[in-house]
Amino acid sequence: MRSRLLLLRRAGARRLLRSFTQSTAVRTDLKTRPQLPFLSVTTTRTRVRHLTTERRAQLKYEIKTGVKYTGYIWIAGISLFAAYFVIVQERLERRYPTPPEWSYKTRMDLRGGNCARYEPAPGKITDWQQVAWWFETALKRLQDPKIDGKDVVDAPHDCPPGTKDVTAKSEEWRRGYYEAMMGYAKAAEYVDGWVLDKSRDIVFPPGVMIGPSNPYPKPLPAGFKGAPREEDCELRFESPDTVYLRIISTPGFTNRQKIEAGLAYASWLDYKGVTGPASIVFEDAVHLAATERPNLPAEPIDKKTWTLNEAAGAPSDNLLTALTGYATFRARQGDINSALPIFVSILKARRNLLTPEQHFQQTSISASLNSRPATSMERGAWNFFTKLFTLPPHFPSRTGSPEPCQEAALSLHIGEIMYTTSSSAREEGLGWTREAVDVAEEQLHLLPAPTSSAPLHDERPTAVARATCRECLATGLGNWSAMVRRLAREEEQAEEEAGKKKQGGSWFGGLWGAGVAKAEGDESAKSRWSAEEKVIEERQRRVQELLEDLRPPPRGILSFLQA
Repeated sequence: MRSRLLLLRRAGARRLLRSFTQSTAVRTDLKTRPQLPFLSVTTTRTRVRHLTTERRAQLKYEIKTGVKYTGYIWIAGISLFAAYFVIVQERLERRYPTPPEWSYKTRMDLRGGNCARYEPAPGKITDWQQVAWWFETALKRLQDPKIDGKDVVDAPHDCPPGTKDVTAKSEEWRRGYYEAMMGYAKAAEYVDGWVLDKSRDIVFPPGVMIGPSNPYPKPLPAGFKGAPREEDCELRFESPDTVYLRIISTPGFTNRQKIEAGLAYASWLDYKGVTGPASIVFEDAVHLAATERPNLPAEPIDKKTWTLNEAAGAPSDNLLTALTGYATFRARQGDINSALPIFVSILKARRNLLTPEQHFQQTSISASLNSRPATSMERGAWNFFTKLFTLPPHFPSRTGSPEPCQEAALSLHIGEIMYTTSSSAREEGLGWTREAVDVAEEQLHLLPAPTSSAPLHDERPTAVARATCRECLATGLGNWSAMVRRLAREEEQAEEEAGKKKQGGSWFGGLWGAGVAKAEGDESAKSRWSAEEKVIEERQRRVQELLEDLRPPPRGILSFLQA
């Protein structure tokens, strides 16, 4: 056994290898005869086909499948985007109706202008440059005979340049054209003087242009780079005066539309400090409203005092609106003696328009509509889809409906005038202000609360009415508080002076007089006006919910990604 192990060890030491099956590189250290070439085993690499028939078929299948699913994803994305776009446009159409005879692009431009004007992004203000661009684009399409301006011709030569005659168009077309013109005029008030840098195609606000006409340019606002030069600039938008004059002179518009445009134009002139032409435009609007009904038993207004004539019967809504604007202008100019009788006559006429039975009926209907609770079906998703597939009215008329809080606004004007003009009539002016606050708060309670069950085309008029009543109520509470605070201060000063006069010259009389003055001071703290101040504070806390819009702002479709 041991001999076998030694034999194996010697065999391992001598590397018992079969030399004729090994290569030359392995046998270099062996002292044996060389290996013959024809006895060596040659080694070759095996060739592999990477793109076989099966692999080619697999790649074709994968490429086709990838292209197919990529196409499906793109089609699904485009379909979702198109559906979202259509739903948004449909909601805007219900909120801001447009004439159905317009092309879709023109209707979308008008809706875009109204949306940019009334519904800015949450946390941002209205971008009036964008609003002006939307309305300008819509007007260009409406005035183009090849698009939506068929049968629209130029107005006579006595009208301002660029005025169109829209008499041949339908009523809905004319109302839509008027809305676009008024929106463009209002936006032009905010972008008056803006210039376009033709070298860079960028619009800049007024006052930043560098040139001889502006030797002291203003610093550029945030977001603008490089002040424009005068030789490269031109006015981007038309002036509000030009647009308003076109509206007033357009053949085919109603008297109501021209009166509203005239009042807006006069307010713009008053804002610019051009009071003379503003007074003329106000008077023209009043004359137009007074002469639209020729067969009256008497003149509707007194030509000397500009007050309403009761012998002419009930005045029209156009006359009341125009005369209210003119009386407000007179009051702003300091002509109190002529403005007060006009306000009183307007308020008297408005109160006589509705009989007590009609007023009670209107109040009862509004209260019943406001008190009706919304059902679970109205608050759910079913109501959303029901409203979505319910056809809205075709561009409903927005004229003829009585504006809310008109009586409250007139009472506020009368109270301010009476309080500031005569010291003896201060309490009477305070009474008018209290009445205005009561009326405005009552109107806010009668208006329906903002709910999801209301139709989309009814949201905007209700929101505008609610904003008007809120502004009237807030102004009335502010005036009431300022009036009472001033009366309380004057009363305290008068009591202090009376207490000083009652003090005697001696030491004992001085102590006694000081005690009496202190007691009278404590009594004055509990006087009538101090108590009324507390009443006003309690009233302000009570109506705080009415003055604030507690609805959360819309956050958009990606709200789940926001914190």
